[in-house]
Amino acid sequence: MWSIGERQHLTPADRMWMGISLFWSFGCANALLAVMTHGGAIVLQEQMEPGAALALIERERCTVYYGTPNIAQALHEHPDRPRRDCSSLRTGAAIGSPAAMQLVMDLGAREICNVYGLTECYGNCSVTDAHDPPEVRRATVGFPLPGMQIRVVDRETRRPLPDGEVGEILVRGHLTPGYYRDPERNAASFDRAGFLLTGDLGLIGDDGRLRFRGRLKEMVKTGGINVAPLEVEEVLLGHPAVEQAYVVGLPDPRKEEILVAVVVPKPGRSVDANALRALCRDALAAYKVPQAIHVMAREDLPVTGTGKVQKLRLAEQLAAGLRLS
Repeated sequence: MWSIGERQHLTPADRMWMGISLFWSFGCANALLAVMTHGGAIVLQEQMEPGAALALIERERCTVYYGTPNIAQALHEHPDRPRRDCSSLRTGAAIGSPAAMQLVMDLGAREICNVYGLTECYGNCSVTDAHDPPEVRRATVGFPLPGMQIRVVDRETRRPLPDGEVGEILVRGHLTPGYYRDPERNAASFDRAGFLLTGDLGLIGDDGRLRFRGRLKEMVKTGGINVAPLEVEEVLLGHPAVEQAYVVGLPDPRKEEILVAVVVPKPGRSVDANALRALCRDALAAYKVPQAIHVMAREDLPVTGTGKVQKLRLAEQLAAGLRLS
């Protein structure tokens, strides 16, 4: 947790706006202790309400932001946003696509850090530096923290992959000693060298920084070829009218699975599915272009208690023939 705070360049003068859930590792094992180990103040908000959050950040002159993409979106779109002064914000941690990271920067947290981790490694194992260029903090999750090792391996052979190739992320270092009274899960989750098999996809770039590419279980196999949905989602998010994009695999008798996308337009904007497919054709290999693109209202997305979209439920809805408009 100290090292996470070091990446954010926290000091005793910092004041963290705490609007995320404390039951979640991102809040309790990351945010709280990153600030506390550096002597900073914590500004608690009992319930996430964007108008109250903007007022709290302004009144308490908060400098540190912790939030998810849906929180940033809610703050950005709230009618009070133009009249609230959030210029005190500087750094913190956020999770999401380059577009989501830019949204947090636009709120005022110009030195926001992009992070990667999971509860098993006490919140985070790889974090960008607050002083990295914005393009680095938008597109990568930085270098491993001190005491952490990260490998990207072939998910079948477990052999390390060269830089630039997508594989499963493995982590070793400051980890949980194991799952409580669950020897079978422990045997399946750690390799012989002590690396945790995260079930996440990523790649290490030429600069040595990690890039997150989604969950292994979200990988779609179409026509015998694996496709990482996050790659397609990032192309769709490049359209100026698209606010959110989610790509899932649906069963298909010929190709095993087909790619289907759901997009949420920005408020007051409309999107054309054909135009989005043309965008994908220009940027991606043909087998990565979604077979269908549906437009969906934000409030109709199935989400968890922390605001994450439940892709499994979304895929089930699409497979059941849910009519989207």
